[in-house]
Amino acid sequence: MRNRLLITYLLVAIVSLVVMYLTATFFYRLTTIEYFRRNQIEDSQPFQPYFVEFYQSNKGWNDIDQIDIDQLKAEIIPDKHADFNLALVATDGTVLLSDNPANYENSVTETTLDFGAPVVVNGDTVAYFFSVHLNDFLLPEVDLEVVRRTQAAGNWAMVVGLSAGFLISVIMSLALLKPINVTIDVVKKISQGDLSMRVPLEPYRDMAGLGQAVNDMAMDLEKTQRVQKLMLMDIAHDLRTPLSVQKATIEAFEDKLYQFDEEGLAILKNQNNQLIHLVEDLRLLTLSDAEIFVVNKQQVELQAFTKEILNNFDSVFTKKNLHSALSPNEEEYLIDIDPHLMQRVFENLLQNAYQHSPQGGEIRIKILRMINRMEIVVADEGPGIPENKLETIFNRYYRVKQAGEGDPEGLGLGLTISRRIVEAHGGKLFARNTPGKGAEFVLELPYSS
Repeated sequence: MRNRLLITYLLVAIVSLVVMYLTATFFYRLTTIEYFRRNQIEDSQPFQPYFVEFYQSNKGWNDIDQIDIDQLKAEIIPDKHADFNLALVATDGTVLLSDNPANYENSVTETTLDFGAPVVVNGDTVAYFFSVHLNDFLLPEVDLEVVRRTQAAGNWAMVVGLSAGFLISVIMSLALLKPINVTIDVVKKISQGDLSMRVPLEPYRDMAGLGQAVNDMAMDLEKTQRVQKLMLMDIAHDLRTPLSVQKATIEAFEDKLYQFDEEGLAILKNQNNQLIHLVEDLRLLTLSDAEIFVVNKQQVELQAFTKEILNNFDSVFTKKNLHSALSPNEEEYLIDIDPHLMQRVFENLLQNAYQHSPQGGEIRIKILRMINRMEIVVADEGPGIPENKLETIFNRYYRVKQAGEGDPEGLGLGLTISRRIVEAHGGKLFARNTPGKGAEFVLELPYSS
């Protein structure tokens, strides 16, 4: 990765220098050459008609060397002819006319011709006009030296730029890779099971976002691992109790200590139901986590459905002398639900209300039809839920422990599963407190069309 990053930086530096060089050359031609050319064109304007007429009359530049330059300048520009230098160069670089006799021995380069003012006849450039100090550029050795020195300066600039780019690339690569390598080392250790590892954020502020994400992941994994350990302990505890009772009961039957009658069978059946309930909770939670939760909806009448579940709970409520009250309503509420799954939700809510209701209390159930949903409210007369725990109670393995009570029953999966089931139906499940009257669980479901 380091080599790739270094090569990338070098390519960027090289491309940038090449683009800069080409751009500088382009603007040099666009500015410097054009500037001098405009000056030459301006100086040549008084002479252009004369040279064009001469070329047309002689059908070329024959006898051009017979022209008296001083007389020509005196006639055309008498006010400044004394300090005005003039030269006429053919398109092949041959000097046709010049104030300086030494120029006749030289050939003008193509680069120099770009500075001259073109003499155009019938749309064709037939010569170039030079004036004043640009006559010095007609000397090829001077012209080539300027070009050579300019190219050498450009090459040195490229070498210096590439060296600086290479040095900066190495420094930037090391600076960028250091926090990445640190993060990779931390991730490797986390993957090997050391969830206490964290990425240092302060020295690498540019990578703080990535480091924080890795740290959050490690914290979540550590928390999940801790919760899983506690969950396994709780599962083992919850499974051990009914299994131990079942084993003891079966052994008592074998030893003829108990008669295998209806009472003994009821004990086994009760413990078996607890095991089935626990295993079903774990199964539903696993399906939900794997996002393969299947909801088989069918249309049911909500009041009759609720009454049937309440009737099944009568024997449970009598243990604490509780009363259940379903607000009567003459309307029929048709709703599309999975009866098996939704029964599980109602049972969890009623079981939760039972656990937190005082002896002789009342559990109230209301069914309300809202504008776009059905609302079922299950209320108890318990101590309520702390305001900061109204959402926490829906987290898996979380169990509310009231003051003066023993350990809560179950694994704390009931409300988590209930919310998952309700959300799979397109509804909502949340809790709220009724001042002085306990807690309410509100179940919202879209009604049937």
